Amino acid sequence: MKINNIDGQPGTSGSRRARTRAELMSDSAIYRRTARGQRELLRAPDPSGTVALRLLARLNGYTDLRRLVEMAPADARELSKAVQQLFDEGLIELVDNSM
Repeated sequence: MKINNIDGQPGTSGSRRARTRAELMSDSAIYRRTARGQRELLRAPDPSGTVALRLLARLNGYTDLRRLVEMAPADARELSKAVQQLFDEGLIELVDNSM
């Protein structure tokens, strides 16, 4: 299935396990960029151009979504869509906090 990358270019979705919206948007969810996400961020002409790119730039594998919203409240309305898009495109992954 073809979908658009965060910079508007066509891409393909991978075989990633589907997550519920509740799992993806939990206040305590912590994300990190994948290698693909890091490359996407580095090649973006304007990393602040979209909510998804701004979020991708802020993800560090330690900060939970609640704190990320506090850091950029203007992006809060579109955060859910951006998280879903980045996750579906394989640019971010949930950090396993069970250790």
